[in-house]
Amino acid sequence: MDKKKTLSRRTLLKVAGAGALGGAVALGLDKLGVFPGQNPQRPEPAAEAMARRRNPGNGDDISLLGYGCMRLPMLPRAIAPNGPEIDEAAALRLIDHAMAHGVNYFDTAYPYHKGMSEVVVGKALSRYPRNSFYLADKMPTFLNPDLAAAKEIFATQLERCQVEYFDYYLLHNIQTAAAYRKVYEENGVLDFLLREKAAGRIRNLGWSFHGDKEALEYLLSRDTRWDFALVQFNYHDILHGYAARPGGGRSTGAEPAPSLWLMEKMVASGIPMMLMEPLLGGRLARLNKKTLAILQAERPQASAASWAFRYAASLPNVLTILTGMTYMEHLQDNLHTFCPLEPFSEKDLAALKKALDGFLSQENIRCTACGYCMPCPYGVDIPALFTHYNRCVDDEHIPRGARNAEYDRARRAFLVGYDRSVPELRQAGRCTGCAKCIPLCPQKIDIVQEMARIGKFVETLKTQV
Repeated sequence: MDKKKTLSRRTLLKVAGAGALGGAVALGLDKLGVFPGQNPQRPEPAAEAMARRRNPGNGDDISLLGYGCMRLPMLPRAIAPNGPEIDEAAALRLIDHAMAHGVNYFDTAYPYHKGMSEVVVGKALSRYPRNSFYLADKMPTFLNPDLAAAKEIFATQLERCQVEYFDYYLLHNIQTAAAYRKVYEENGVLDFLLREKAAGRIRNLGWSFHGDKEALEYLLSRDTRWDFALVQFNYHDILHGYAARPGGGRSTGAEPAPSLWLMEKMVASGIPMMLMEPLLGGRLARLNKKTLAILQAERPQASAASWAFRYAASLPNVLTILTGMTYMEHLQDNLHTFCPLEPFSEKDLAALKKALDGFLSQENIRCTACGYCMPCPYGVDIPALFTHYNRCVDDEHIPRGARNAEYDRARRAFLVGYDRSVPELRQAGRCTGCAKCIPLCPQKIDIVQEMARIGKFVETLKTQV
């Protein structure tokens, strides 16, 4: 395998052009607590300072900060955060800036942005030497492709990404052993991918996982030599774990594999890991005031996101940590976290556990805004609805009964935010209960039940004056 060459910082910065976008204040990010106490005059981190991990299987020198390309910047006309209307110029600036500061691992997938993620990422990276970056793509398991379809998909991905091979290729979103057997064993797709690997068009073969215990046990029992795996870990799931919301069925009943158990299994397997959702869909980057105050008391200049990344980096067998960076401010803050990376200490862990106690709420809906449930055939904006509800829970803006002294203020704030976040025709009351979204949700949320609950809650607020 070709060794990846390090381009000079001067060359990469030249490609990157004018540099960072301004406008954290204009975007409202300063009000979200994303960058608490951040000094805007901090010097740009050096590319050479980027934390890296060496893949023990092949010697790849991978940036610990990986670029997840599921949430690229969108044009103003876009109606969904994961639609095809990518702001290509902004996306190219972000990728150029990432490359200029040491990021060399980029992760895309066939369904991201309706296929346009692969196109834009391919265009961005085609301007760099092929051995200066690692590109990951995925076979869409959810489409249940037969062998002919898999071959067509793979050829399309190579064309979209403008490459002759993928450095890392995944069986995407394995949720059940039955789905794995159907697509990859019965349909012969795994044998096809192994042939592509033998031919050099796949350098490393692995899988991404959102499944239950049975699915993981089955994957690890196969004779296939897996080169890596993409798994979901963050400090919330490991230190707190999964908890059903009292009084309501948050989950469909097909619980994901518990994080601690999953971590133990993966470490025992020896398979190198790429991590996804280190911020739990962004929720760990936007903590409530009480939680944020605890962390700021320990590290006044550190963002909430940096705590999540540093914790994730302390986990064993981790090669890279994927995160979606929609705005330049996200990327810049993350670069400061990883260039260089300060090890996570026992004192940090104690502060994080204390902060987590203040963050936990049994009313949260476990949505990471991945958008796999979209589009809804009836137009409901599921991720936006869950995001607004969770934000109000985290900020303690949920109305608590008509007799509560803060009820009128909280009621008004919730309804105004609800209408601003989600157009009327895309709100929870439009859900018909068709349940087409439920099997697509990696977090096993009973979306129909939660939509009914939110819709009823909103109607009550509107009538209970």
